Amino acid sequence: MELDDDGPLPLPPLSGRPPGPAPTVALPRWLRWRAALAGYVPVLLMALLAAATGWLVERTPLPDAPTLPGPAGHEPDYEMRGFSVQHYTEAGPARGVVEGDVVRHFPDTDALEIEGVRLRWTDLQGRVLRASAARAVALNDTGLVTLEGGARVTRDADRAGELPLEFSGERMRFDLRAGRVASDEPVTLRQGGHVFTAGSLRYDHETRAAELGSGVRGQLLPAQGSGTAQPARLPAAVP
Repeated sequence: MELDDDGPLPLPPLSGRPPGPAPTVALPRWLRWRAALAGYVPVLLMALLAAATGWLVERTPLPDAPTLPGPAGHEPDYEMRGFSVQHYTEAGPARGVVEGDVVRHFPDTDALEIEGVRLRWTDLQGRVLRASAARAVALNDTGLVTLEGGARVTRDADRAGELPLEFSGERMRFDLRAGRVASDEPVTLRQGGHVFTAGSLRYDHETRAAELGSGVRGQLLPAQGSGTAQPARLPAAVP
């Protein structure tokens, strides 16, 4: 019998435990809970941080948004009582005079609103035209005054025996630069006992001519001893 010295020698096991995976040791319950909670700590911290951030955003006041300036309201920036304004010519004497009980300036329209207005305008020959109304609106730099509320314009008599000529209506426009009066609403013209009505008026103080339109009608007083007054239709132009 021959022995082979080159082959592995059979060795007995070092212990009596059979070969295989090592047995596991059961950890206490509190250790297992702590290990499980440790894995959720980052998630809980992120949730708490998000909640705190949202709370701060809700309670942080927002900065005021820039606002554009709105249109100026119709409010006066100054008021005067018992005022008088005079317009002078190159020769010196005042050609136009505006007076009123109360005047207010409105910057949004750059207009003067006048209560208890009174106007006087004199032409180059010295002939006077007067006007009055409960209120008026004067536009700056235009010379236009709108008379409202019982507007009345009177042309003084130029010579002996002549009667003043009067226009009346609810609304009229007075041009202080040209000495003209206009209205697109019903007006009444009176001179002594003569009365005329019309739907519109154009009067030029320089030429002394009044143009009446839109259904002109008039009533002329007869001469003494000729009977009662008779209605008469008038032409558009009344000198």
